[in-house]
Amino acid sequence: MEISKIEAILSLDSTAVVTVRGETVEWISGAITEPTDLEITTEQARLQAEYDAKEYARDRANEYPSIADQLDDIFHNGLDAWKATIQTTKDKYPKP
Repeated sequence: MEISKIEAILSLDSTAVVTVRGETVEWISGAITEPTDLEITTEQARLQAEYDAKEYARDRANEYPSIADQLDDIFHNGLDAWKATIQTTKDKYPKP
C-alpha cells in the first residue's frame, strides 16, 4: 500500500479539506496553515515506514486460525498444543 498525499495531509492536520489532482494539491479549508511539499512528503515517508514495519502483524493475522478454531484447538488439545500452533505462525513472520 502506498501512502497518499491526502493521508499525509490529514495526518498532519485532521481538519484540512483538500483535493489532490495528480501532483496538485487544492486547499479548500482556509483556516489552517498549509504544510509545505517537503512536510507532506516527509509525512508520507514516515507513515509508509510505520505501515511497512507492521507487515509481520498483517501477515500473522491472515494466517492465524479463526478464534473459533483456536478455541476448539484449546478444548480438544490443550493450551500447549494451541501455543505450538500459534508459535508456528509467529516464527514464520517474526516481529522485527
